[in-house]
Amino acid sequence: MANRILLALILLSSLLTACQPDPDSSQTLHSIIPKPQSVQAKDGFFKWDHSLPVYFNSQELRLEANYLQDYLFQQTGVQPEIKQVTSNARSEGIYLLLSDSCQFESPEGYQLSIQKYSIQITAQEPSGIFYGIQSLWQLLPANFHSEHAEAINFIPCGEITDEPAFIWRGMLLDCSRHFMEVDFIKRYLDLLALHKMNRFHWHLTEDQGWRIEIKKYPRLTEHGAWRIEEDGSRYGGFYTQDEIREVVAYARERHIEVVPEIELPGHSVAAISSYPHLSCTGDSIPVANRWGVFKDIYCAGQESTFEFLENVLAEVMELFPYQYIHIGGDEAPTYRWELCEHCQNRIKQEGLESELELQNYFIQRIETFVSQHGKRIIGWDEILEGGLSEQATVQSWRGFEGAQEAAHQGHAAIVSPTSHAYFDYPLESIDLKKVYHFNPIPSSLEPAYHAFILGGECNMWTERAPQSEVDDRMFPRMLAMAEALWTGPVEKDFPEFHERVQGHYDLLDALEVAYGLESTALFIRSEFDSSKESFQIELLSSQPGYQIHFSLDGTNPLENGQVYLKPIQLDRTAVLHLVATKASGGREHHLIQNFYLHKGLKKAVNFAYPFHDNYPGNDPNILTNGLGGSLNFRDGEWQGFYGTPLIALIDLQEPVELSSVSGNFLQSTLSWIYLPKSIRLFGSTDGETFTEIASEIVSSNPRSYETQIHPYKIEFKPVSYRWYRLEADNFGPNPEWHDAAGADSWLFTDEIILE
Repeated sequence: MANRILLALILLSSLLTACQPDPDSSQTLHSIIPKPQSVQAKDGFFKWDHSLPVYFNSQELRLEANYLQDYLFQQTGVQPEIKQVTSNARSEGIYLLLSDSCQFESPEGYQLSIQKYSIQITAQEPSGIFYGIQSLWQLLPANFHSEHAEAINFIPCGEITDEPAFIWRGMLLDCSRHFMEVDFIKRYLDLLALHKMNRFHWHLTEDQGWRIEIKKYPRLTEHGAWRIEEDGSRYGGFYTQDEIREVVAYARERHIEVVPEIELPGHSVAAISSYPHLSCTGDSIPVANRWGVFKDIYCAGQESTFEFLENVLAEVMELFPYQYIHIGGDEAPTYRWELCEHCQNRIKQEGLESELELQNYFIQRIETFVSQHGKRIIGWDEILEGGLSEQATVQSWRGFEGAQEAAHQGHAAIVSPTSHAYFDYPLESIDLKKVYHFNPIPSSLEPAYHAFILGGECNMWTERAPQSEVDDRMFPRMLAMAEALWTGPVEKDFPEFHERVQGHYDLLDALEVAYGLESTALFIRSEFDSSKESFQIELLSSQPGYQIHFSLDGTNPLENGQVYLKPIQLDRTAVLHLVATKASGGREHHLIQNFYLHKGLKKAVNFAYPFHDNYPGNDPNILTNGLGGSLNFRDGEWQGFYGTPLIALIDLQEPVELSSVSGNFLQSTLSWIYLPKSIRLFGSTDGETFTEIASEIVSSNPRSYETQIHPYKIEFKPVSYRWYRLEADNFGPNPEWHDAAGADSWLFTDEIILE
């Protein structure tokens, strides 16, 4: 009998063991994003179940313990016990421990120790404990973060020692162009916390909408929070002060500081529409329903403007308990100030020499007020153009130069350049790989100034991205930004990062993040073979599972083209149209590229006036590479000239007979890009004396707000020269009727085709 009982127990034990899930070997300590500074794997697994107690050793960790308990309850329906203890791990459970023995340069550093019977997170400060918890979340299977969390999970044993490279790791969310719901913002705070981002830059005022309730000025939200769209519909919304406090408190629990941005003196149409006396004209204007930069800005000459802004900022500073207030300071056309009696009087009274100095006066006066209330301002890099106190922080967006200049002047800097950090830009401009290689420290900044670089932000401007499209723009690129700012400028290994991203998608799926692509689904690799006088073209897809169709006459390749199987040899001018499709269906991805075979191909181009640093094209000789530009002027095939004409000199190395010159210019009035007034072609045999060959007056409608490519072709009797010089006039300052009247304009050109 005893033997039968013993045998039954053995069989039952074997059965129970067989029912236990095997440890998931795919879960490794190396899967975390952002990548920890140090990972040491060990043998074995920790068996996680929902009944595990949570221990903490200091009342300072009550918030983190409650956060852990609440999250586990939300995911599993089981509320674990939390208890304060005085020592390290003694029994099974999760231990949150503050310790002075931790050696970290950052208060956000942590050590995560996973042993067979306990998990221990140790740090000097509660923020470090919190980030250790976020790493722990990523080590759990993805379904743990959905509504179907398993009762038993296995986590690999090991030690993680980690701390951030930069103290400022942020995301800007523009809630003014498109309003975002409070629950959506909370969701993004959770996503930021999961990836160890610690700043939420909340863009709350704009030309298209004022989003924050100000008790003293109710029309800001009664009127300024709403705009009438082109179709006559009313659009808008705002946050009450109670909702602001709710968001700030929610962020604080996740160790995220909320930085409000109140734009001034520009981007202020919604406020001026609500209170017209704040402008130079006093005219009633509607809340803006287009994108761009507007000439109606706060009047710098009237005291009532500063009274208004100080009252607004006083309420804002009460709502946001942190150190920083962002005051914008960018893109403020001075056209109204130039014509305003009050502003001109202010210039005289203050002994200023120009409207630029008046803007400096404006920023300095606001900074003084903010500092008197114990706060510090942040402003876009335009604020560097005037004197600032050492307490002012500069956010560099027009490249890295603003950050470098700020550091040289002794100012802290946040780096979010359009080249790497503007996630409203398409993948053709900024893809996952480019963001991954972002380093907020300017490459030419001397080491002695590196400490002035606080970190960076990814900027989610929403002119063309309502709430439903934010996920697609932010992810997976935010993963790369999080790693760039937390892990820092260590040796980069994109294939290794990319592999971790593939595993991370399961977690994003569980969190219902509607992430987009990593890079453009289609791209072209081309090279001109001078010996064969043809382009060798390879068509590639960055995403697996796509089939590429193409045509060479611009027509839809799904109807008139063929499937791409091998590289194409192209010996003529053509319009290459690509479409990538998946057998499983889904969205089609199109790409159209113009190829030009002409006599100036691959010849050097020199300029009398340099192209702008922000729009250099993919290489210095982009105007003779054989490729045309698209409607996206950031596609790398356009060169931009700001306030200057195009004077391009092409050396053909020997006399070449030509009978025409052609190409394209771009018009995008909202972006201050206009067609030239005239085009002229000159020729020379010695490179010094030039003869005019032909010219053309350009007919345009600058009031058209539709972005368009304007082709030109000038034909003439055959001539033969070695040097050819193409000149195109700049349109000049934005005209009086333009929203940015008086500001310099852009001239954009692509391939110069010599035939």
